[in-house]
Amino acid sequence: MTKTWLIYALGGGWGHLTRALSLGRIAAKQRKVRIITNSPYASQINNEGCLIHWIPDNTSFSATCVKVREILLNTHYDCLIIDTFPRGLGGELVDILPQLPHIPRILIHRDINPRYVIEKELRSFVVANFDAVIVPGEGTDLALADLPGVLHTAPWLIRNSEELADKMSVRSHIFPSDISSLSIIICASGQASELSLFGQLTLALHQAFPECTVRILSPVCPVNCPESLWIVHHPGIECLAAADIVVGGGGYNTVYECASVGVPLVALALPRLYDRQHKRVSKGYWVQNIAEALATVRILLDQRDTKNQSFVRTYTNGAIQAVHHIINYEL
Repeated sequence: MTKTWLIYALGGGWGHLTRALSLGRIAAKQRKVRIITNSPYASQINNEGCLIHWIPDNTSFSATCVKVREILLNTHYDCLIIDTFPRGLGGELVDILPQLPHIPRILIHRDINPRYVIEKELRSFVVANFDAVIVPGEGTDLALADLPGVLHTAPWLIRNSEELADKMSVRSHIFPSDISSLSIIICASGQASELSLFGQLTLALHQAFPECTVRILSPVCPVNCPESLWIVHHPGIECLAAADIVVGGGGYNTVYECASVGVPLVALALPRLYDRQHKRVSKGYWVQNIAEALATVRILLDQRDTKNQSFVRTYTNGAIQAVHHIINYEL
């Protein structure tokens, strides 16, 4: 009988769901994969061969916890994988995990705020409730990275390098009338409350750089942004690979996707309760506001190397390595 993996990937925007799909699509070649998500954009994505358990994002906190409990205690699975939040997004896993002693439990340890780790005593909780911890390319400077048996992989990407089309083919699809101009893509894949900010940023870039093709990549078009400047496409990496410059937040997928395809990212460190975006973007072009973003884009355009623009970049997809690790912990 084919084994089943259940991935807990609650969290807003495209981020947690995309990371879960990066792993799930690889595993789905030899496993059944179910993903729990409350992303408001779950209906707009390709499920990549996985079964999506969608909890509507407008569901109350208590009702969400009840639904998670129902799925975890009444669904058959052979391995449980928890993305980012060991206790669950709202602490709902605290009393559930001890009821699953015979099911391997894997924590995916993306960077989280150390204050949260201390306040919730996560070190002892993780040791007691998880069989393995996998760090998906976030390095060793993490709160739980020194626990015994932690495994590290390269960043997880939802597409392998050989699956990406060449830059001109992608451009001809997403902005066919402006295929030869320089392109700036604004990646607005985070929280819905930030769409207005990214809409303003898109208009400012469009006005400041009329010689460039400027598009906002977002699940929905911001109300303050013309639809002619909007593209919707998932997975976003397929569009980012065709850009000359990307402007966005410092979320996990945006940062590592741009780094993998070799496109400079001008990033705002957006406030998050648990994620430290400032830590992730400090290694690149970190800006504080729209004015700084415009100035940095201007510098990058002036410095742009026009050589080897058609060069095909290759990268390692850590999700493949992670699947092999997790298989070793199955029953």
